Amino acid sequence: MNAEMRRILCATDLSGNCDHIYSCAMNLAGEKDASLLVLHVINQRSIKAAKTLAYFLNESQKDVVKEKTQSALQRMKDQLSSFLIRGLKNDPANAGLVEHMLVYPGKVAEEIVGIANRFGCEAIVLGSHNSSFVKRFFPGGTAKKILNQTQKPIFIVSMKKGKIDIRSYNE
Repeated sequence: MNAEMRRILCATDLSGNCDHIYSCAMNLAGEKDASLLVLHVINQRSIKAAKTLAYFLNESQKDVVKEKTQSALQRMKDQLSSFLIRGLKNDPANAGLVEHMLVYPGKVAEEIVGIANRFGCEAIVLGSHNSSFVKRFFPGGTAKKILNQTQKPIFIVSMKKGKIDIRSYNE
């Protein structure tokens, strides 16, 4: 793995398990003396559904993406603030690691890889919903698409029975 990491991208879906992803990403960034970019991608299906709903409610469709982006950014800020308040009591040195919080609409895997490239990130930290034995070793869905699109090290954080399991790919 590249020992010279300056930036790490932490991709989040804003689910309830984000604290574990933030924790692993911050620990990695702290170990590598790197900054952290936290990213949430609003998938196209979600935007399309919101635009359809706006149409039927006779609301402006052009504001849907802006509203969803602002809502996601606020939710990310709230999660990170809450995490930092709880988690940094033990490790206050990690307080300044988050360089940017980003929200983009689009295809999730393509946006994650594109943002990592655009911002010069040397690694990507992802969360995984899969907890079965086989799926922990063979990622699927978004993680697999990302693995197929980049040569950057990928760290997949999965939850199994309350324990954090980290797998590193592309090393």
